[in-house]
Amino acid sequence: MKLFVITFLFFCGFNANASGIDAVAFSQETDSLTYYYYIANNPKTSEEHPKAYKFYNNLKQQNLKQGDTLYAVNNLRQIAIMQNNWGDYYSSEASVVEALKLMKSFKIKDSIALEIMNGLYNQIGRISHALLKYDASLSYYDKALQIATSRNQIDVIKNNMALVYRDQGNYAKAEVVFLEVYNDYLALGDTLRTAKALNNLANVRSKLNHPEAHNNLLEALNLRLKINDVIGSYSSYKNLSIYYKDRNNKTKALTYANEALRVAKDIKQASFLEDALSLIIGLSKDHNVLAYKQIKDSLDTAKQLEENKYAILKYNVESEQKKVQKEELLKEKAEKEKLIAQSLMLGVLLLATLLYALLRSRYKKEKLQQVYNTEVRISKKVHDEVANHVYQIMAKMQNKPGIDVLDDLENIYTKTRDISKDNSALEFNDRFENTIKDLLLSYKNENVSVITKDIKTINWNAMSNLKKATIYRVLQELMTNMKKHSQASVVVISFSKNKNKIQINYNDNGVGCTLKKQTGLQNTETRMASINGSIRFESGINDGFKAILRI
Repeated sequence: MKLFVITFLFFCGFNANASGIDAVAFSQETDSLTYYYYIANNPKTSEEHPKAYKFYNNLKQQNLKQGDTLYAVNNLRQIAIMQNNWGDYYSSEASVVEALKLMKSFKIKDSIALEIMNGLYNQIGRISHALLKYDASLSYYDKALQIATSRNQIDVIKNNMALVYRDQGNYAKAEVVFLEVYNDYLALGDTLRTAKALNNLANVRSKLNHPEAHNNLLEALNLRLKINDVIGSYSSYKNLSIYYKDRNNKTKALTYANEALRVAKDIKQASFLEDALSLIIGLSKDHNVLAYKQIKDSLDTAKQLEENKYAILKYNVESEQKKVQKEELLKEKAEKEKLIAQSLMLGVLLLATLLYALLRSRYKKEKLQQVYNTEVRISKKVHDEVANHVYQIMAKMQNKPGIDVLDDLENIYTKTRDISKDNSALEFNDRFENTIKDLLLSYKNENVSVITKDIKTINWNAMSNLKKATIYRVLQELMTNMKKHSQASVVVISFSKNKNKIQINYNDNGVGCTLKKQTGLQNTETRMASINGSIRFESGINDGFKAILRI
């Protein structure tokens, strides 16, 4: 409810004088918000303004403490309006800027927020106008027009823009806009604003020597007197005085200037009194007085322009400071990002080093395991195939002295040679395919046929010695496994190449087996993995044995 009252008063243009409401009755029948809004915008005495300012300033502080951003903005705008009415334009501008900063943090884009932004832009446009910054004033009014949501808002802004055109001397453009605003208010039946628009229209028409200018001024004055618009009637008397002064009718000009002074005394504000007295002095016949008036006006204008320059310099310095701060923040951000990037690179390097060490350790462990497995296998072969056989011969010789053991010794020699051949270092030459053939055919006998197919399709010279050695040992392991366990009569080894991949298929017609991770088979998998290859086994009881090598 509180926000509704504030918004209604600010944007519906409440005016107690136009409604004929007595101040005492008004304060008794409404709450403090509407009461202080009334005395801020329609003060009867000079003491009421400070009272209203103190109220709104305290309320703003409470709003900020409680996090009520929208209420704080509304109160800041009311403070800015009062400061502008006193002629304290820079304080008023500071209040609007503070309100705009608060609105940036306010994410809601509803109609109330848009109305508030519209009001703030309109207010800073008025301040810029008072500071003679016409282009800036029109720029803020344009921003206000872009977010205006009602006909009333548009008319208020257009009226203020026309005032700028008037002060720029562009009376023709000002007349067009004032006429549009006047027709809108006339159609709405808003007497207060109709009189204001008509007075402004008449003022620029007088500068254009429009025939209706005088009648328009009198009509606006009568409307204001009818609704007891004291401040409005002051403006009408002043414009009538200026109208007659421009036409060298100083008698009537002075009559209306004195009426303006009378109203200014009723208003009891120093700014109105100063303005009225200045109007009267300008009609004086004393040349010294007129000279004083002209010099004072020139000095006031020069002072105003000088203050504007200092204000611009102040804002430029602040903008430059903000720019420097922004650059420093960007520099600091860049340094942080650089530090983060360096940390990430260092982390990646450390991780890569750790991974390399782990892989190297794993590789060494696997190699040691392979050596161990080889030693165990050789030891087992020597024990099972040589040592046991030697022991049998020794037993024979003891039991039957003089027995012929030459065949047995030759058999032991053959087995020893085979064991040596199985584990000896390989020699690579330009005819590696013959080395493979010799290996495979060494397992051929009267009971086992070994067939090789398409071995010449492989470019063995393009293959590294490591891969050659691996293929040799894996095929050797498969053939030894066949000889010991398979009972096969036929073994077929075929070679093929598909693009960059080499495939070797091993097949035998042995008794087959249930696949288990035996030491020999594990060795072949490890060997193939070491050269980024693979080996796959297929077998079953009485279904032969198959192995597929891919490199």
